[in-house]
Amino acid sequence: MKILAIAGSMNPGSTTKQSVKIVMEAAQKYGAEVELFDFREKPLPIYDNRSDDSTYPESVQRFKAKMLEADGFIFGSPEYHGSISGVLKNALDFIGARELEGKLVALVATAGGAMGATNTLNTLSIICRTLHAWPLPSMVSVPRSYMAFNPDGSLKDEKIQQRLEDLGKSLVEAIEIMGKEVRKI
Repeated sequence: MKILAIAGSMNPGSTTKQSVKIVMEAAQKYGAEVELFDFREKPLPIYDNRSDDSTYPESVQRFKAKMLEADGFIFGSPEYHGSISGVLKNALDFIGARELEGKLVALVATAGGAMGATNTLNTLSIICRTLHAWPLPSMVSVPRSYMAFNPDGSLKDEKIQQRLEDLGKSLVEAIEIMGKEVRKI
């Protein structure tokens, strides 16, 4: 089982990436092969709706191929102005239902404020459903993310830490169940 993780932040000290890594580690613990697509290391150009996708650089072709071969996803985003980050929205503009249809997605969002990132999670859920993916019903928001982490990368709030770990486990279990159901058809 292959899971592609995307942390929609280019900040070197990204709390979104830290949160996504907790979900990734849990998914790996339950048997998934998980890869992080890092936009700092593999930047994508601005999507411009070209009529010929083959004219985009290799980074776009690699990203689309990784999306297509994945069995499931972990999408994470910081909440910027009440919505998802520009880098994540740009990346998702490069793909369509072909890459996401019928696949499961775990959603994580971080926010600087106490209210968390509910708007970002709702927006990500809408995007996933529009592209025919199945966002897991349990989504995790990390409020006050700038002060939420211990030096070792774990969360100070053990309940949120556990929710992120449970999200990784749930993603693996749901992909396994979905795979068994599809094989029956």
